[in-house]
Parts: sequence; C-alpha cells; structure tokens
Amino acid sequence: MALPNKLPDAESEPFGRIDWEAFYRDYRKPGYVSGFEIVNKLGGGMFGLVFKARKESIGKDYAIKFLKVDDESVRDAVARELDSVRYFAQLDHPNLVSIEDMGEVDGIPYLVMSYAGQETLRKRLEQGRMSRDEALRIFVQAARGVQALHERSLVHFDIKPANIFLKGDIARVGDFGLSKLVTESRNSLSFGRGTPYYMAPEMLQRRGDVRSDVYSLGVLMFECLCGDVPFKGDSEWEVLRKHEHEAPEYPEHVSNEDRRILGRCLQKDPNARYQSVADLLRDMQAPVALGESLLFANSHPATSGSHLSAQPLPPSIAFPAGAGAQRQDADAGLRRPALGDSIGVDGRNPADSPYGLPWGEADGRGGILALFVRVFFRLLDVVVMALLLPVQVISAVAGRGAVWLLRLPFKVLGFAAQLVGYAVVAALVLLVLVVILAVVGAL
Repeated sequence: MALPNKLPDAESEPFGRIDWEAFYRDYRKPGYVSGFEIVNKLGGGMFGLVFKARKESIGKDYAIKFLKVDDESVRDAVARELDSVRYFAQLDHPNLVSIEDMGEVDGIPYLVMSYAGQETLRKRLEQGRMSRDEALRIFVQAARGVQALHERSLVHFDIKPANIFLKGDIARVGDFGLSKLVTESRNSLSFGRGTPYYMAPEMLQRRGDVRSDVYSLGVLMFECLCGDVPFKGDSEWEVLRKHEHEAPEYPEHVSNEDRRILGRCLQKDPNARYQSVADLLRDMQAPVALGESLLFANSHPATSGSHLSAQPLPPSIAFPAGAGAQRQDADAGLRRPALGDSIGVDGRNPADSPYGLPWGEADGRGGILALFVRVFFRLLDVVVMALLLPVQVISAVAGRGAVWLLRLPFKVLGFAAQLVGYAVVAALVLLVLVVILAVVGAL
C-alpha cells in the first residue's frame, strides 16, 4: 500500500520505510503518485529513476524523478535537504526544466518536473558530431539556463550533456540542485561535486562557485564542437588530474576564435576565466536575458583594444522575436547591462547605434555606382514582373477551366443519380398508396 504522497516534516513526522519492492510492484498503478499515472520510464542515473507521468485531471505530461537512496538514514538527510528545492521551484525560464512539486511514496522522495522530452544532449552526441551551427544553438540556450540560475544565486555544479534536455528546437537545463541532495549517498566523486569529465579543478577542494559552472560549460562546448570531452582517463582520479594540470588539445577543424573562447572557459585558475556566464555569452555575441535589446558597434573610432568575433554565431541560432544579441567592443564598448555581468556597464544610447542583428550590418553604401546598381535591379524586377504577368493570367484561367472540365462529368453523374433517386422514391410512394387502396377496397 503506497504511503500518502506528502513529504513529511523531518522534525515532527516520521518517514516511511524505504520499500523499493513495493515501488516496483505498484508504480504503474494509477494514483501511485497521487493525481498521476506513470506512463513509461525515461531513464535512470546516479540521482534516481525518471518516469514520464500524465496528470489525470488535465492529461498533461510531466516527469517524475524518484531519488535513489540506499538506506533510511541517508534518505532522511536527503529529504531534509529537499526544502532547498522550494527555491529552485520558483524559477520560470524557457531554458530550465521547472520543478512543479515534490513528495514521498513508499519511503522514497520524489520530484515532479515539467516534461522536457526524452531526448538529451548526451543521446544527440552519441549520434555523431554536430555541425557548429547546431552545437552553438544548443550550447547558447543551455548557457542562458545556467545564467538564469546564477542570477538567483544558485549554482548547478553538475552541468553535463545528460542534464541538457532537447525538445524540438529548445534546450533546457535540468537536475539543478540535485547534486547537493545526494552528497551523502555515495563516496564517489561523481556525487555532490559534479561529474569528473566536466568538473572544474577547484571542486576537489570544495571551493566551487559560479565560475565552476563556466568551466563545465566550457567542457560542454568543447564536446559539442569537437565530438568528445577534452580530458579522458582510466579512472576518475586520472581525469581530475588532467583537469588540474593539462591543457586541452583541439582538433584541426576548430577555429582560432572558438579556441580562444574555449581556452578562457577552461582556465585552471577561476580568476582567469569568464567571471560570469553573462560575460561568456557576450563574448560570443549572444543574448543573455530574455527580450534583450540588440546593439551594433557605432561608427565612431574604436579603441585600440577593440575587436569583434571572427566567427559570430550563425543566424540559425537566432532566438524568439524580441530577443537578440549585442555586438559590442569586447573590452570597452557600449552595451546594455544584464544581471550576472561581472563588471558594471553603461546603458545603451539609442541615438548612437541602430537595432539589428550582429551578423547583418546595416547597408550604408552610397555613391553614383551604388545608385546605378540599385536602379538597374529595380528596373529588372519590373521587367520580369511584366513578362510573367500574362503567364500568370493564362495559367490561372487555364487552370480553372481544366478543373471545371474535369468536374463536369461528375456533376452530370451526380445530377443523374439524384433524378434516379427521386424516381425510386416516387415509385415507392406510389406503390404504398396502391397497396393501401387495394387493402381498403378489399374490406
């Protein structure tokens, strides 16, 4: 019998006995988690088992994660830490998997999360190396989700492809906060301090902060662009040692500009990295905040240290209407401030720079030759339209005539069928009347 789906107060209410046997026997039964019907398993990992579930009242899909704990003492510690989930549940961002509810059943704590699809970046990477366009489209969205956490003083500490969920063109970051919940449940370095392949060097001394997430994002970007993580080894310790002491090696196809950005993300010293995800996104000429204004560098002389990215983000990673990127002097340009910027910045002066996309500069060419070219192509457009007009008229008329001729036999047949139908009905009515008159006459 499942226990009530309520997370008890650790200080006043006893926790139920962990009963995984009852869980596997009953979890498919409607209402095992109050108000939900579990549909199928989505996956499982270090932190628990994830299932797709449908809310019975409205038929909407959610994901329920049952936290994997070994014994009741560990479970009680984890359950007490679940109070911190209330802070994460306040987050509402298109690039984050939202937490909708939490509770306990058969002594097992669980979280109810928005359903972000069954595809993850890990599964996508296993299918083969991505194009730069696709890699950056996914990476920028994941980075924006992490930045949303940082703006609320929350650090993920376990960024990896398995925690990036893909649904359509949207990438969402999930499992934020869970690494802390299961710190006591294993002795492995994979728990509570991130996953070794993506772990910042300072995490070994438990000195992580937002810059540790920047490092993990750098590893994520490296894997998306290169097809594999920068450091591998036969053990966790070997991988961690390489994170601490070795420099990454880049495949030949990685551009110098991408190497520059990756190199700064993967600095061993946190002070040498981007000091925030906002700084990283701005250096990539990507939008940081929802609805962020677009910005061009104006035509005033640039400072000697200014430069623009040699390979800006491709147009296909453009964001929803109203969002955009800022193109600015990388060291001293005018830009709009956003939460998470590591340094103060001035606001945008609309009189100095027009709105637009960073990869589509406004056309400011002039002169007699430019005017001649524009007039020539305008006249060419008019001539082509004039030549095509008769063709379009003939095509429209002929098309309608052909359709009418094709439909004519069917209309005739239909009309004939109607007449036959009317005749049959009339004959039946006449027959009934004759029968009735014959019966009456016989009486």
